[in-house]
Amino acid sequence: MNTKGYVDVIENQADILKFQGIISRIIFRKEDFLIGQILADKKTITFKGHFLGVEANENIIIYGKWVYHSKYGNQIEVSSWERPVPTIKEQTLEFLSSGLVDGVGKSRAKRIVDKLGSNAIKIIREKGECSLIGIKGIGSTTANKIYLSIIETFELQDIVKHLSQYGISANVCVKLYKIYGVETVNKITKNPYLITDIEGISFTKADQIAKSIGIKPISSFRLNACLIYMLNNMCNKYGHTYVYEDDLIKNTLNTLNVGMINSEELVEYNELQQSLYNLEEKEIIFEGKKVYSKRLYSYETYIARKISILLNNRGGEAMPKIDKILKRYQSQNSILLAEQQREAIYKMMQENVLIITGKPGTGKTTTLKAMLDIYEDIYPKNNILLSAPTGRASRKMAEATGRTARTVHSMLGYRQGDIPTHNEGNPLEVDLIVVDEWSMADLNLTYWLLSAINKGSKIIFIGDIDQLPSISPGNVLADLIEAELPTVRLDQIFRQAEQSQIVQNAFRINEGKELLIDTSKDDFYFIHNYNDIAIQNLTIKSVLRFIELGYELEDILVLSPMRKGEVGIELLNNTLREYINPKNPLKNEIKIGDRYFREGDKVMQNVNNPELDIYNGDLGIITRIERIKDKHGKEKDIVVCDFEGKEAIYERSLLKDLELGYALTIHKSQGGEASVVIMPITFTHKIMLARNLYYTGITRAKEKVVLIGNNDAMNYAINNNKIIKRNSLLDQRIMKEVYELNNIFKNKEEVNTN
Repeated sequence: MNTKGYVDVIENQADILKFQGIISRIIFRKEDFLIGQILADKKTITFKGHFLGVEANENIIIYGKWVYHSKYGNQIEVSSWERPVPTIKEQTLEFLSSGLVDGVGKSRAKRIVDKLGSNAIKIIREKGECSLIGIKGIGSTTANKIYLSIIETFELQDIVKHLSQYGISANVCVKLYKIYGVETVNKITKNPYLITDIEGISFTKADQIAKSIGIKPISSFRLNACLIYMLNNMCNKYGHTYVYEDDLIKNTLNTLNVGMINSEELVEYNELQQSLYNLEEKEIIFEGKKVYSKRLYSYETYIARKISILLNNRGGEAMPKIDKILKRYQSQNSILLAEQQREAIYKMMQENVLIITGKPGTGKTTTLKAMLDIYEDIYPKNNILLSAPTGRASRKMAEATGRTARTVHSMLGYRQGDIPTHNEGNPLEVDLIVVDEWSMADLNLTYWLLSAINKGSKIIFIGDIDQLPSISPGNVLADLIEAELPTVRLDQIFRQAEQSQIVQNAFRINEGKELLIDTSKDDFYFIHNYNDIAIQNLTIKSVLRFIELGYELEDILVLSPMRKGEVGIELLNNTLREYINPKNPLKNEIKIGDRYFREGDKVMQNVNNPELDIYNGDLGIITRIERIKDKHGKEKDIVVCDFEGKEAIYERSLLKDLELGYALTIHKSQGGEASVVIMPITFTHKIMLARNLYYTGITRAKEKVVLIGNNDAMNYAINNNKIIKRNSLLDQRIMKEVYELNNIFKNKEEVNTN
């Protein structure tokens, strides 16, 4: 075979063509989907399909059919592909040094080929790591790494080739391989519903695959998978920690029986109920008619038990000098703390678990700083940690207190899907831990936080329960308060805040009252309009006006309830970008699928990335886009972002975690703040018009709020306080655990006394 760049049409059976050659160009790539070209002698063949780890200049075999594209013309639609095992010396050297094989660079690749010859890959696969021992610079550990890497490369491609015929993407195959290894094909062809364990794979997609494999509609695999999927889906959608048995069965039946015509394929209520009972203790937990996933049940019960243990391990110190220290602190700082603020300081010294809650303007920041300063004065050697669920919230906490604050994920060493570095077996070395913005924390994060705290530590939860609850299951802060844990409610509005219409109207919204706006105060505006396109234009003009007045892009938050529509964040982001950061030949751009980024763009991170130290919701500016060479000499694109002074470098594969940040959903704005908040309001977003949503949005503003749109829609939102109640037993579990633990201690004391 000629390896210099031509293509051989090797066979043509049932319209399936097989090509082998060198990839001359990659035109487009999005995750595992790729459009590329193979160079022929005097022609180029374009192909498209799902590939894994394939790069330009690589030798591959593709199988597929000719299709016609109106824009790109004739191209091969790839049904499967493989990377041939190199058998020529030059090919083997190129493969070994390509970066696909761990632990091998150019010089090591040459030594391997010099020793094993042109069939080095075949020899390593057949004889294992022992074939590499004795080659200079390769010990047993490195030999094992090289062997496993080669095995994985070809084993995985066999799995991708086999499963792709059922519509399972290469990306999903990789994730399945990490779970099931060499057994992947056997496991998935027997029970394709296992793929619903992969994040982002719906039951509907698994059902399609199962049908193509030949799994019967009444298979126990199908029934069990749908029950578990619907349980998790209902909990995630509504924030529940459990659902009721009857609701779960009815919702699952609707999903299973949709589109079924043959009566033999219909699933009956009793049949599905029995399947549910068979899952008990394996995948689910029952409490009467309440159904939990095992994961959420374990979180809820653990949190309740840990809270009760923390409460019952307080030192009980009398603290005779607290009054004197408090007076000195007020004198030195020229402030007079309110009664509730002083109460918070006393309770911090007395209790091991404390909640501080309050609305804007009620002195949460002043209270927290005073608590920390006084605690540090009394215990100068004690370790204090400050944290919050998001990067923006932790930075706001650091600015307010003058101390270091981190995200909870960073503090715990928590990566999604892994056990955090700090856990029950390796707890944090901390005497006092304070976590802010806890209204947005879910059950999962609270579980991992508490598991990393020793029973002798103090923990203070701070938050505003009138803001939006967590997106994921749980209503933790509200449940902790309902459980009657030690709580200080700050409800006195301080003089400076009394003058702010932002604070005044936040309170009015929360009380179900109409907005009161005095435009002479220059901090709160409502621009009335009933047309969505006009509202969009006014939103853009408002942003441009504030920039003219000297505000930076980072000082302005444009918030909308939804992603779609004329005033949804997707259209607002693209339109704002064209006004604020228009296309310019001097500014580099990079295209990722149907999206692109430009130097100067405002962007937002969508997932936690501990390696970059950038977290979900962080906002930054793209400072440069450039092409560099990696350690193997291959060119790659990078995007460099500035996140409030912190530089982060994104390779192409990480850009899926970024989106434009000129406009955000109100949910995504939680934990952050900006000088100016601009919010469109329209009945187009009627499903999202709720009191707590707009209360949360308005309270993100430090200086000015501009509302643009329909006043009737605003009033509808203010009057809509019908928040879906989240199913949770956390508050009841805490009260029960505390009661039982108190009885144990009481009985012990009585025994000791007698």
